[in-house]
Amino acid sequence: MKDSLKMLRGSPVAERLRSEVRRRKLLLDRPHQMRRRASDSSLQAVRTKRLRFLRAIRRTQGAVNEAIISAVRALLDTNTWLRENLTVLRPRLSDQTNEAAKHQRQLTDLRHNIREVRRQAAAQQQAYGPHVSAMERARGASRPIVVAVDLVPLLPGGENGGLKPGVFSLLKELARQADSSVVFVFLTSSVSHGEVRQIARPNDILICALENKPHAADGIGQAECAEFNLIPPPRELLRIIDVDLLYCPFGMTPFHVPGIPTIALIADVLHRDYPFTLTERQISEREGYIQETIRVATKIQCISRSGMERMLANYNKIEGTKLFYTYLPIHLRLGDSSNTANNQAKESLPRPFFFYPANLWVHKNHEILLLGYARYREQAGGAAWDLLLTFHEEPRAAELKSLARTLGISEYVRFAGFVCERKLHNIWQTAGALVFPSLHEGFGIPLLEAMHYGMPIITSAEFSLKEVAGDACYLIDPRKPSSLANALLQISSNAELRAELVRRGRERLMLFDLKIAARILLDQFYSAIRTEEDFPRRPDCAGQTAILTSPTPASEERWQIEIACCRAGSPQKLSVYLDDSPYGTFHRGDGEEAFSFVCRPQGRILSVRRGRSTNSNGAEQSHSSDHPVTRIVAHDLHGRRIILYEKAATLFNA
Repeated sequence: MKDSLKMLRGSPVAERLRSEVRRRKLLLDRPHQMRRRASDSSLQAVRTKRLRFLRAIRRTQGAVNEAIISAVRALLDTNTWLRENLTVLRPRLSDQTNEAAKHQRQLTDLRHNIREVRRQAAAQQQAYGPHVSAMERARGASRPIVVAVDLVPLLPGGENGGLKPGVFSLLKELARQADSSVVFVFLTSSVSHGEVRQIARPNDILICALENKPHAADGIGQAECAEFNLIPPPRELLRIIDVDLLYCPFGMTPFHVPGIPTIALIADVLHRDYPFTLTERQISEREGYIQETIRVATKIQCISRSGMERMLANYNKIEGTKLFYTYLPIHLRLGDSSNTANNQAKESLPRPFFFYPANLWVHKNHEILLLGYARYREQAGGAAWDLLLTFHEEPRAAELKSLARTLGISEYVRFAGFVCERKLHNIWQTAGALVFPSLHEGFGIPLLEAMHYGMPIITSAEFSLKEVAGDACYLIDPRKPSSLANALLQISSNAELRAELVRRGRERLMLFDLKIAARILLDQFYSAIRTEEDFPRRPDCAGQTAILTSPTPASEERWQIEIACCRAGSPQKLSVYLDDSPYGTFHRGDGEEAFSFVCRPQGRILSVRRGRSTNSNGAEQSHSSDHPVTRIVAHDLHGRRIILYEKAATLFNA
């Protein structure tokens, strides 16, 4: 039996059975082994993560310890620095505290000062009571008003061009006419504060709102008049000090506060009409502040009718009723212009000279002037006049001097630079003629100065220059040196032509009166701040559209005003106003060319308005946007003739 079992165990069948049993045991043990292996792997992963976490904690703890140590060291260093510099910091903190307290005290004093000035002005007006004119009452001048004038952009010398003396003269005349009914609060910078002080009255107030280095503002407030140093000014300064109106004669309106009327002066739109004469930065700055001014201003002042028309042409979204214009007739500021003095001064010179007073800006056209002058000297030979240039000193002067040397005329062209008004008066007395070939002007002050001193004028027909000069000048094309050269030759060689232009200039000067310009601006001040409680109201021109305005001769004599119209167009009713007071209404028939009337102009503003007219059914007739008036001329009994307005295309003399 045992032998049989041994044989059976050693048989192949038994071996296969054993192998199968082992295989099946392995299959039964594999899940258990796998679970055990997985358990071992999980334990190992947990151990690994735990070790990593512990290492991260150790590293973080080390970094935190280092940060704490660094912070403690910095704190100790700061504490040491504070102990060492406490004697320096304490005075500085004290100075800042004192400055803030001083600033607040100045604001308090300023508000008190303005209230006191209002009270004194009201008392003075009440004392004048019965002597206040009907015009003053119509303006709403029953109470004094406080006008803030932003002169912060004012620059020293002649950097602002002719606008600076124009604004100064206008403000002086405005103060003279308004007397105690208007109190000025001048906002200045440290660089111009001293100049503004010279035009301030005893009851006016000066506030320095900007410090220009190296011009310190420390000495401001030491004068006898009311002066304050508020640098930087509060955000709503004008509301804090309770002003009635903001006037910005340099266009920008940074002090505008909603609710306070603002009147801004925009001299020209050079950046739109001649952009190549300015840099991209200058164009961007001009466009930015003009757009902002249009948005916030109650009224916008221009300095010529042409300037107002250019504003409407370039900014079609602006309301026409927002615009008005006043000339800058400041020629009388330079002194006497008697013919005797002028003739004596000119006789003392071997030969007259041409004079061009203008800063060296690109649109002043100095290059074309030098080219035309060089051609003129070739034509005139030894009889040619010299050329004198005055300007604010700037780097462009070197370029123009180099051009003069290249053209071979440097010994005949004098670059005089900036001159004071006394020297300017002497130059005007001795000059032979004014040459003014500018490409673009907002007004043209030198033209009036030439008329004032009895000097013939050569100028272009660009923009406001033709409006100012009228027929009292020799017109040229400023882009053509040949046109300029011919004009220089005609003026220097033809004494009769010079005398005729001088005569026309003296007659035309009657249209330009600083008193009238100041009166118009003062009316606009009151118009901007007038409320429904102010009576009597201004004359109501509702239903009539103003198609043009023009100054009239400042004369008490009788003048005939002739208004010429184009032949084409339907019959219209035109009304004439003098200073917003109706003068007469004229029914212009179909094809009728002109009508006239007689008046004593007295420098009043002539306004031609298009009245309401109806057809046979009573419906309003529509009118073309282009008005029919082509020319307005004034005649007097002495044969004087002055062109007030001309719409026809310009014809050059040359």
